[in-house]
Amino acid sequence: MSTESALDMIDAVARALSELPAGNGHEDNISLLRAARTELHTMRLARGRSVMTTVARQIANVRSARTVDDLVSAIPVETTGLGYERSMFSWISDERWVPQSSHTMSGPRESQEMLAAGGPPYARIRELNEVDLVRKRQAILVVDGGSNGRMHPTITPISRSVTYIAAPVVARERVMGMLHADRNIDTGLTDEFDRDLLNLFCQNIGIALDRVLDHDDSTVGALPAGSDAHWIEALTERERDVLRLLANGLTNAQIGARLYISEETTKTHVKKLLRKMGVSNRSQAGAKYHRHNT
Repeated sequence: MSTESALDMIDAVARALSELPAGNGHEDNISLLRAARTELHTMRLARGRSVMTTVARQIANVRSARTVDDLVSAIPVETTGLGYERSMFSWISDERWVPQSSHTMSGPRESQEMLAAGGPPYARIRELNEVDLVRKRQAILVVDGGSNGRMHPTITPISRSVTYIAAPVVARERVMGMLHADRNIDTGLTDEFDRDLLNLFCQNIGIALDRVLDHDDSTVGALPAGSDAHWIEALTERERDVLRLLANGLTNAQIGARLYISEETTKTHVKKLLRKMGVSNRSQAGAKYHRHNT
C-alpha cells in the first residue's frame, strides 16, 4: 500500500469513528490514528530530505553526457542509483514503445531479456497504461500490475512487475522518450513520492537531451528512425508560415516583408523552428520540409 493510500485510509477510519457516540474507547482509537498519520508524514518528509543529495548527484551524472548514445546508456544506470531495482529508457516512435537501454540490480541478463522482449515488433502505446504519459505529459504510477490488462504484453512476463512508475522525457518541445522504474529498494514498492521523483529526474533528462542536440549536430542522426516524425505538430502556425517561405529560398528580410513582421522576429521564428525540427541550418530545414510535403 502506498503512503498516500495509507493516509487516506487513516482519515476515512478516523472520520467514521468520530461520528460514533462518545465512549467505548473511540477517542483513544482516534488518537492512535492521528499519531499514525503524523508518523507517516514524518517518514515521508525524512525520506524526501535524505534522497535529495543522491538525486543531485545522479542528475549531474546525466547532464555530463556528451552524445545521445552516452545519455541513453547512462539514464537507466543513474535511475537505479536513485534506489530502484530495475529501470528502462525507451524512445517513442510513432506512438510505439521502442526500448533502448536497461539496468537491473540482478545483473545484465535480465536487462538484455527485457530489451529483447520489447521488440520488434514494438507495442502500440495507445493500448497500454503509457498512453496518458505521452498524451498528457504526466508521470504515471501503476499499482495493480497483477490484474491490469494494459501492461506491456512481452516485457511484463520478464520483469514480473506488480507496481511501477514511468515518466515522459520531453525535448524539442515534445515527448521523445519515457523512463520506467520498478520497486524502490528501501520500501519494496513504488508510490506517489517515487512517481514525482522520477518525473523530476526526467525533466532533467529532457534538459540534457536538448543540450546534447543543441551542441553536437552529429547526434541528431543517433535518434531512432521515426522518433522525429511528428516535428510538424510542434510548430506554431506562424512558424509553419516562416518555414514554407524559408523552404522556397526567401531571406529573413523577405519573409518578414511577406508576413508583416520584423526581420528580428523572423530570426527568432527561424531559430525556434530549426530547434523543433532537429536540424542545424536553413538548408536542412528546407530539405526536410520538402520531403514532408512530397
